[in-house]
Amino acid sequence: MLKQNLHTHTCLDHGKDSVEEMVQSAISKGFTTLGFSGHGTNKPLAPTSMSAEHQKQYKQEVLAAKEQYKDQIEIYLGIEQDSMAPFEDADFDYKIGSVHYMKKGDRAIPIDETPEIFEQIRDEFYDGDIQKMVKAYYQSIEDMMDEQHFDIVGHIDLITKFNEQETYFKFDDPWYLECAFHAIQKGIDQGFIFEMNTGAIARKNRLTPYPAPQLLKYMANHHAKLVIDTDCHNREYLDCAMDECIQRAKEVGFHSLMKLTKDGFVCEPIESYEK
Repeated sequence: MLKQNLHTHTCLDHGKDSVEEMVQSAISKGFTTLGFSGHGTNKPLAPTSMSAEHQKQYKQEVLAAKEQYKDQIEIYLGIEQDSMAPFEDADFDYKIGSVHYMKKGDRAIPIDETPEIFEQIRDEFYDGDIQKMVKAYYQSIEDMMDEQHFDIVGHIDLITKFNEQETYFKFDDPWYLECAFHAIQKGIDQGFIFEMNTGAIARKNRLTPYPAPQLLKYMANHHAKLVIDTDCHNREYLDCAMDECIQRAKEVGFHSLMKLTKDGFVCEPIESYEK
C-alpha cells in the first residue's frame, strides 16, 4: 500500500515537531513517502515562515533524514512558497504554491487567520463586497500560475476556510463556481497538480477537506492531477482524514493519484493507496 503526504511543517516554521519527530511518526504510521514543505522565508510579511537561518537548517535536517532513513521511507525536500515570495532554488524536490494573503497597496493581510481578520479584508480592501474579495483571491491564484514555478497548487479554496456553514456565500452560487472553475481549468491546462488538504480539519476549523465537493467533482471531470495531503503541523495528525479523502476522490471519479518519485511525479491507481 502507498501512503504519501507532501504537505508538512516543522518547528522550524510554525509546526510543532522536529524533522526527526515527523519522520519517526511517518514510519510508525506506515507512510511510504514523506515530503517536507516548510513555509519559505517571507519575513516580515509572514511571521510564520522560516527565517533564513531556519531555512538553511531545515534543508540540512531534511536531507540528512533522507539519507538516514532511505531504507525505511522515501523523504523529499520541498517548500511551500507564498504567492508573494517565490523561490528559485534547485535544492528543492518539489514546491507547493499557495495564496495566503490579500494585498492592497503596501498592506498584506492573511485570509486564513480568523473570521474577524477575514471580514476586515473584505471590508477594508473590497468595500464589504465578498464577491470582489473572492474573485480577487482566485485571480491571485491564476497570476501565481502564470508567473511562478511550482508543482502543487496548495489548498485552492482556502478562501472558504470560514465559510463551511455558508456564512459568506453559497458554494453553488454561479458567480463563485465561475471564478473557481476558471482558476482550476487554468491549472489543469498548465499541468499543475492540485491537493486535497485536511489541515483545517486537524486544527478544528472545518469538518471537511479542501476543495469543496463541487470543485473536486470539476477536477475529476476535467482530468486534473491530484494528491492528498494533510498540511500537517502536528505529527499526531500526519494522516488526518486521508482515508476519507481517498473515498471522496473515488466517489467523484478519480482513478489515480500522483506519487512523487526520484524521477518526478507519476500516476498511481487510487486503489494503491487503500488499505
